[in-house]
Amino acid sequence: MSTQRSKPYFFLTRQLPLLFILVGTALILATVTSFASFEQQSVDQGKQIFEQKCIGCHTIGSGPLVGPDLKGVTGLRDRQWLSEFILDPNAKFDSGDELANQLLTEYNNIRMPNLGLSAADVDSVLLYLESSSEPVQPSPTAIPAVGGAAAGKKYFTGETALVNGGTPCIACHTASGIGPLDGGTLGPDLNRVLTRYGEPGLTAALTTITFPSMTGIFTTAPLTPEETADLVAYFKEINAQPAPTGTKTGVFFGVATGFAVLLFGLMLVFWPRQRESISDKLRAGKL
Repeated sequence: MSTQRSKPYFFLTRQLPLLFILVGTALILATVTSFASFEQQSVDQGKQIFEQKCIGCHTIGSGPLVGPDLKGVTGLRDRQWLSEFILDPNAKFDSGDELANQLLTEYNNIRMPNLGLSAADVDSVLLYLESSSEPVQPSPTAIPAVGGAAAGKKYFTGETALVNGGTPCIACHTASGIGPLDGGTLGPDLNRVLTRYGEPGLTAALTTITFPSMTGIFTTAPLTPEETADLVAYFKEINAQPAPTGTKTGVFFGVATGFAVLLFGLMLVFWPRQRESISDKLRAGKL
């Protein structure tokens, strides 16, 4: 009986190391597969973020646009610096970071906006940039080659409504020759926007709007290719005109001064009457 019992035990002890090896190999393969799958998901997520938020200003392998070409950037720059810069570019600019301010000078002093990405989002974008081997750029095929400046001005002022319901530019931006006050002040003056961005860069920036103050409006109401081309043509037209010499400060000052004079005149007329007592008015026969 003892001999019969010892045979299975002997078999198990001989095969146990092999069993451990097989189980360990299976676990390693499962871990590697899971990690590869997770990494691929991160790359795919990074591609989606890039196409939504970055492609308006950057290409991958097709040359600089509003910002630098990002082909091979993860090999050129320290990964930690890239992560910090993408996560909060303004912090880098404001801290006096030498590389950040070098880029600022090189690209027309246009600051990269804060894209509102999480640290995980930034990691996904960097993984995508590392994995990208084919040139990636905005497709120019959907954008008409020629736009109309007159139509662009109407889109700017809101005289012609944007097809998808976006807010007209004049609500936040100013440009010369569109009215007494030349538009809003929430956003920058657009008289020289073409000089700052260049025509391809401005077209790309309007096609894929990534500016934080604008994404809330234009994510669900993007400009059509025709609207983009017309607006670019309008900005090209005003860019060629002499720089405006007047400022809205003078207009506001004039309006404020006129209103103050009018108010003072009304006070001169009505204030003496307010100072008269009821008895004075009765004696004067005014009541």
